[in-house]
Amino acid sequence: MNIDWGSVLYQQEKASINDLKIIVEEIDKAGKENKEELEKKLEIKLKGLILPNEYLAYHYMATINQKLSDNFREVWQKQNLKVNLEEVIEKWELTKYIKDNFICPEVNISTLPSYSFILNFMFKLKKPYISLDENDFHIIDNPLRKDKVLHLPFVSPSSWKGSLRNSLWQLNYDYENDKIRRIFGNERSPISEDIALRMGRLCFFPTFFTKKSLEIINPHDRKRRVGTVPILMESVPQDTTGFFTLLYVPFDLIGCDEKEIRKQVSEDIQLVSEGLKSMFTYYGFGAKTSSGYGTTYENITDGTITLRNKSVKVSVQEEKFEFPKDSYKKFLDENGILKDEFRGKNGGPLSNSELGNFNGSQKEFKKFKTWYNDNIEKWQKYLKSQNTPTSEWPTWRFEGFSELIDVSKNIATSLESSGVHNES
Repeated sequence: MNIDWGSVLYQQEKASINDLKIIVEEIDKAGKENKEELEKKLEIKLKGLILPNEYLAYHYMATINQKLSDNFREVWQKQNLKVNLEEVIEKWELTKYIKDNFICPEVNISTLPSYSFILNFMFKLKKPYISLDENDFHIIDNPLRKDKVLHLPFVSPSSWKGSLRNSLWQLNYDYENDKIRRIFGNERSPISEDIALRMGRLCFFPTFFTKKSLEIINPHDRKRRVGTVPILMESVPQDTTGFFTLLYVPFDLIGCDEKEIRKQVSEDIQLVSEGLKSMFTYYGFGAKTSSGYGTTYENITDGTITLRNKSVKVSVQEEKFEFPKDSYKKFLDENGILKDEFRGKNGGPLSNSELGNFNGSQKEFKKFKTWYNDNIEKWQKYLKSQNTPTSEWPTWRFEGFSELIDVSKNIATSLESSGVHNES
């Protein structure tokens, strides 16, 4: 299949590449004045080959003219130092479709067995994410893995599964541990074919990214302590966001004793939460995790756990805070965000030195600032909870991995204390 694909693309790009070869030969023979003009002409034509058949074009150039392929690689590097794929998606008018079906997929757990749960959240990379693509044709040796249709960088479900399993192993949960086997399943034994295989309870969804860049590693010579051969690696850059979705289905507990079901589900949800925190914030996911790549920040957004069981009540400890006075609300929008005209250079309310052109009572505004510093985060959180649609099934929310651990313990306690499940 790759050979047929390469043959077709070769025929498409052959004429353009031969023209470029002629320009390179002219550059070698040209004087200084004509050389600069020809080099600009070459760069413009090379950019025309960047899409859609850049990888094949590069490998074909390397076979006919090494200098031409080096020039093409240099142009490609400049264009790929920082790439925002959202711009391409908007150009295709696929923003909503990709968000709903790829970036933030929705899962209806109403059709699943009781005690199934869906866990999802938006995370932000603290260090770049690196993986390895399966494409045979590429300009560099370390490309990111991308999907076949949209060419978006992504973390595959199998990668998520392997990374989480490894993180739990680092936490001394052996692969033969009963809890590990029931959520991940078991592997075929190399010694015996008679061991019954079982599927795990966890189902992972892919995570797609809309940004990519290039990382450079320059290994140093041990004697000279100088790097001479920089290595390029395609990556998802730091501070890029991704949406993680995990589905838990206790299919093998259907018809079992209710008390045993609640016991196992409460154990599993705490185990998964512990593993997720370790994987995202410490051990990482993807390639070169031992060097710190593939880790995220502690704080996350839109974190939810939805459990398919109405007998379990959502017990949330409400934070105490002071509601804003009516006179303070004119400084905030409907989401509790400070309005631009009252925002200072540091992002917070106007400082005393910035109140020179302030229209209104400065005394009142200073009191508002005191309230703002003590209560604004809790007020914004409260508004967000009021504006969130009510879910059919009990849903817990969290804004960090440490909070996820607390929520999982809360759910486990509720499960152990709840009675027979009620599906109505």
